[in-house]
Parts: sequence; structure tokens; C-alpha cells
Amino acid sequence: MTKNKLTDLQDRLFSFMEKLDDDDLKGDDLETAIKRSEAFSHLAVIAVKNAELIVKCAEVYGLPSMGDLPLLPASPGAIVPKAPEKNGKQPLLRDRG
Repeated sequence: MTKNKLTDLQDRLFSFMEKLDDDDLKGDDLETAIKRSEAFSHLAVIAVKNAELIVKCAEVYGLPSMGDLPLLPASPGAIVPKAPEKNGKQPLLRDRG
């Protein structure tokens, strides 16, 4: 089963912290754990920034949720995508209000 939700990311980060806190971890094993933790931490920052962008976009478009990222209900006046017109052209945006 794929673990690619933000809660899975958080669990993994705590797992790395627990491993690094192990006093028995020494030498090459410690160096390997540090390098893996640094690489994972870098990727985690990218994943979180991506999730923030998804939330911001969903808020702009007035979407109530986006994947596993719950959002507040759209506020009146939020901009939402308009359905395609009968002539096949994709319209721009319209006010929700």
C-alpha cells in the first residue's frame, strides 16, 4: 500500500528522529542514518511546500477539499471554475456569489 499522505510523511519524520536518538547507533551506521535523514528531510520540505500550494489553489477556486487536505468551506465571493460552454470553449473564471 502506498504511503504518500501528509500524515505518512509526519510518521516517517518521527521515525527518523527516533532512529537518530538511538545511543547505540555509531560509526558508519550513524553516518548512513544521518545522510538518509537529511535526504528525506529535503524531500519532506518539497512535499509540504507542494501541499501548501494545493491548499492555496483550492482556496482561490473555492474547493471544499483537495485529496487528503481538508479545507474550510468556500466563502461567498470565492472564485470557482466555470463549466465548459456549449461551443466547446473553456471560459475563464466567474464569481461564486
